[in-house]
Amino acid sequence: MAIFGGLAAVLRGQLGRLRGYLPWGILLANTLATGLAAWVLVAAPQLGLILVAGVAGGLSTFSTFIGQTWELLVSGKRFAAFSNVLLNIVLPSTAVVVVMLCQ
Repeated sequence: MAIFGGLAAVLRGQLGRLRGYLPWGILLANTLATGLAAWVLVAAPQLGLILVAGVAGGLSTFSTFIGQTWELLVSGKRFAAFSNVLLNIVLPSTAVVVVMLCQ
């Protein structure tokens, strides 16, 4: 199962390269990981620990999100930093709601 976590971490690394006004790749990785975790816990709870801890845990990254938000603040991009925090709360939360509504 460690291979799945490793593959997810490689995918996160690739997504982390997607940057523009906001660090879009990490936002996407966090949203996908949260959606996957919600889906697993609703649809297949018996696989929950394996997939949530391994794959979703390897794909999401809180430390990178904080680091990139800090970089935005330090570079004077306050609105981008605020937007990054807001989107990293709203989009993953929306992914959970979508999964729950689809069940």
